Amino acid sequence: MTDFDFKKYWQERLEIVNRALNYYLPEDANGPQILVEAMRYTLFAGGKRLRPLLSIIGYELSGGRDLEGELLPVACGIEMIHTFSLIHDDLPAMDNDDFRRGKPTNHRVFGEAIAILAGDALFSHAFYTIVQSRMPPERLVSVLKEITDAIGLDGMLGGQVADVTGENKPPSEEIVEYIHSRKTGKFIRASLKAGGLAAGAPGDVIDLFHRVGDKIGLTFQIVDDILDEIGEKDKLGKSVGKDRESGKQTYVRVYGLQRAKEKARELAESAISEVEDHFGFQKGRPLIDLIKFIVERNY
Repeated sequence: MTDFDFKKYWQERLEIVNRALNYYLPEDANGPQILVEAMRYTLFAGGKRLRPLLSIIGYELSGGRDLEGELLPVACGIEMIHTFSLIHDDLPAMDNDDFRRGKPTNHRVFGEAIAILAGDALFSHAFYTIVQSRMPPERLVSVLKEITDAIGLDGMLGGQVADVTGENKPPSEEIVEYIHSRKTGKFIRASLKAGGLAAGAPGDVIDLFHRVGDKIGLTFQIVDDILDEIGEKDKLGKSVGKDRESGKQTYVRVYGLQRAKEKARELAESAISEVEDHFGFQKGRPLIDLIKFIVERNY
């Protein structure tokens, strides 16, 4: 991996994931056509496929050998869950966004009712997809436990509640840490760990993925906060400055822009160090380069 090309690596796996998503949710899927169209509209509206990529990296670093049979159903399910969260997050009752990835948001195209149902359908179809994995049952249970914990009461949905109820309140370190670790962080962590669990990784690797996943998740959300302040709409594909306008609890609002940048860099460097110490630089390159992308990204 001396001449490792991360962009090529990512593009190849992005194409693999997109083909698999099209297989698990085809245009002629059973069900009302408008619902299938709405689900696919946001699922295939672009995007980095960051969470599926994390699961693939975790799987490959752990020695997994059946990407198509064991891991791709999980990776696709993870992306469906993420897409469900985006559709609902954009709704008027939540963040009330008109654009996502440079395109009109789901409810702007299909109406609020269909958008809500499309999100619900993606959420349920995600688990229908995940359980089609050919991994051993005990590993599948571990993967499901990890994912459901990450998105449930004290995970993504709990963090979303804290995000909504924290609007226009005085900036709070405690609240912003909870929101970031739950709304975004736990699911990113679970994506990486799911790959390791699917491959049957030993406990020390799963523990490493837990720690590194936490740091990646927080880094990702801090950078999101920064980009909402200083990012460019054309690159982000969505409006900027909305967090400030809505009185959101963000890292920038609590700690300031400079400290937010420093914290993101510190977390990324710490995560990279752990990966390199365990796997070595060459073997760990896919995860190391992904962490570098996350902290340096402008979209």
